[in-house]
Amino acid sequence: MKRQFLLYGHGGSYNHGEEAIVRTTVKMIRNKYANAHITLSSHFPEQDKEFELDVDAVYGPDMAVWELEKKTAEFDRKRELARVMYAKALGQINKDTVCLSTGGDTFCYNNWHRLAVFQEKATETGAKTILWGCSVEPSAITLEMLDVLRSYNKIVTRENITYNALSGHGLTDKLLLAPDPAFALQPVSFSLPDNLTSKSTVGINISPLVIRKEVLSGIVIDNVRHLVRHIITQLGYNVMLIPHVVMPMDNDFELLSEIFESLSEEEKNSTTLLDSNRSAEEYKYAISQCENLVCSRTHVSIAAYSLSIPTLVLGYSVKAQGIALDLGMGDYVLDISKITDNSILTDAFIELYSNRDHIRANLTKRLPDFMADINVNYLKII
Repeated sequence: MKRQFLLYGHGGSYNHGEEAIVRTTVKMIRNKYANAHITLSSHFPEQDKEFELDVDAVYGPDMAVWELEKKTAEFDRKRELARVMYAKALGQINKDTVCLSTGGDTFCYNNWHRLAVFQEKATETGAKTILWGCSVEPSAITLEMLDVLRSYNKIVTRENITYNALSGHGLTDKLLLAPDPAFALQPVSFSLPDNLTSKSTVGINISPLVIRKEVLSGIVIDNVRHLVRHIITQLGYNVMLIPHVVMPMDNDFELLSEIFESLSEEEKNSTTLLDSNRSAEEYKYAISQCENLVCSRTHVSIAAYSLSIPTLVLGYSVKAQGIALDLGMGDYVLDISKITDNSILTDAFIELYSNRDHIRANLTKRLPDFMADINVNYLKII
């Protein structure tokens, strides 16, 4: 009999961090079970087909119900609508299914009820459930959330802040600690613009989410412009602007395009804006060509850390700080609330750049043991 897996909590492959998690998870499963049947519950199946995820079936939500669910404020009603919204995917669960919640940071936000309905169905049928490579915001944990967390057979936390928070709530017997599966993603090369090979390059990724969290209107973009000017004029480096989430409602490419167009002609000549249709593997290749990186997306930082690239993260959540701390990179997470004048990002980058050799050596030393935990802790429970 084929082993049956259902991956859920996936928002679609235009979020290339989520694509990276699913790709590496599917590879783990297929390496262990050659005849596995893998089903994916996705908000946007057409995106996953475009990027050719290696799954056997993809089920999307009922879009009409989803629109209603998004407009509903009352929690129990949202949960009720989610059961209808995911009815096709929920119908795939039986007692032989292994359900992997790959949503990563879903329990950091107020839409975790969408994971809860899968847990309800799994409990009814006797299916095995694993919360896979997760971060949980400690301050967001409620008694109701704890009930759902306790229903998982296993919980793999991707950083120690989450591990310690859940352990403190009595979940130690369910917990494992292992890096985000996306650390294991392999780069796939493609042709980069010729000007990027002429000198060293600093990669920059900025998301609309950090713009929404900035303390002064326009301050983040002003900081990025200031940083680009410093990199080009003071270091003589190139700049590569790297999108990683290109969802219509949350599009890095549109924001980075705005930043690119605001640069001087001289700065544009030394700056490349990557296009928005690359896979997670190709974006990781682009990141591998950078000497240093500044980013706000978690999975851009994960790609860079896994390549021993000195990285400065614009942080706004437990996941950024937790992952960085576990790799000795906690000093290079800049809280978005600290950006209050135009040079703060540049000052933080100068510190990173000054210590780049030490940082690279530290990451190179830590990574072998860190990466070994991926296979050890994930593979033994699926």
